[in-house]
Amino acid sequence: MSPQTDSEEPFDLSQGGAERLQRSGYIANTYQPGRGASSAGVSSVLLFETETEAGARGWMAYETSDEALNAQIPGERYKRFEVPEVPGANGWTGPDIHGNAIGQVYWTQGRCMMTISLETMGPRVEPLSAGAKAIYERTGGTCPESRS
Repeated sequence: MSPQTDSEEPFDLSQGGAERLQRSGYIANTYQPGRGASSAGVSSVLLFETETEAGARGWMAYETSDEALNAQIPGERYKRFEVPEVPGANGWTGPDIHGNAIGQVYWTQGRCMMTISLETMGPRVEPLSAGAKAIYERTGGTCPESRS
């Protein structure tokens, strides 16, 4: 499947989450699903209007908050981790509401919030961290500037 871009909400949000997303200056989400023999996942980039990292960082703070994580993984059954090679990158692993073993890692690059998600029964922290590091190195930690 090829990358897709959508200006709708990146996933189902509560009323408060949707309002917070709009206040953050959200523009669009570009994402690339992936599937392997025993795993699946997606990488995505959320783009925000602001020329600084404020919108992206604010939304990342919400997405990685206990409030948002508890909506995905009830009962606080997640474990957090950091990716030291990528400034500000952090993530979590745990079972989703269906019991699937999942994990996500998040970081910002300018006005972009980057996310990698993974569903697999195997290790999750190592491949998520390696993916974040590879993207960060390949992009030089940058995000496209506004054309306005």
